[in-house]
Amino acid sequence: ALKLAKDLDVPGDRTIGVLTKIDIMDQGTDASKILKNNEIHLKLGYIAVKNRSQDDINRGVKVAEALEAERKFFSKHSIYSVLPIRCCGTDI
Repeated sequence: ALKLAKDLDVPGDRTIGVLTKIDIMDQGTDASKILKNNEIHLKLGYIAVKNRSQDDINRGVKVAEALEAERKFFSKHSIYSVLPIRCCGTDI
């Protein structure tokens, strides 16, 4: 996706990176370097989101409940909670 974005937005003025399902990364790994824009630099940076799982959808978890779960996930996470608020979550 980043290669395609670079082809279509050569100066990188319109590209923002979105990291989805960050809550299901393997134990012991994190995306903090990417979210700090230290890996593959994008002018607009990156944002991480915690999506509703298929199980959540099947159980009828409301979007508002999922957004609250996302907020709690990022506010309590040992690494992501100390990143700038603009990096994590859709409630910004």
